[in-house]
Amino acid sequence: MAIMSEQPRSARRLWQDYAFLTREMGKMLLKQDLDLFLELMDQRERIQASLDALPEDDFKASPEGRELLTTISQHNKTIAAALQRLYNNTKHRQQVARAYDSLGTGGYVGIRMDRQS
Repeated sequence: MAIMSEQPRSARRLWQDYAFLTREMGKMLLKQDLDLFLELMDQRERIQASLDALPEDDFKASPEGRELLTTISQHNKTIAAALQRLYNNTKHRQQVARAYDSLGTGGYVGIRMDRQS
């Protein structure tokens, strides 16, 4: 059984993979598939570690690299906005649930809540 050593990926390839994962993360948020979103985020963090370990990253300074980084930045802003909306919606649902839960306990039991009481 031959063991193949993995060639280190170039900065260009790593950034392209990073951009792909970023786009996919946005898609998973739209589908509200948070498990897959988190898995993609873990993969993206591993690519970030590989990028940080590179001795040089000249790709970022190239025209293609600047364009890709701009695209990644735009996707990151979209993801951040979607996460904020998700957080706000979840927080609102929890507040509504707590409000309804409080109606079932305490002083409201047995009190008629209509105009005749």
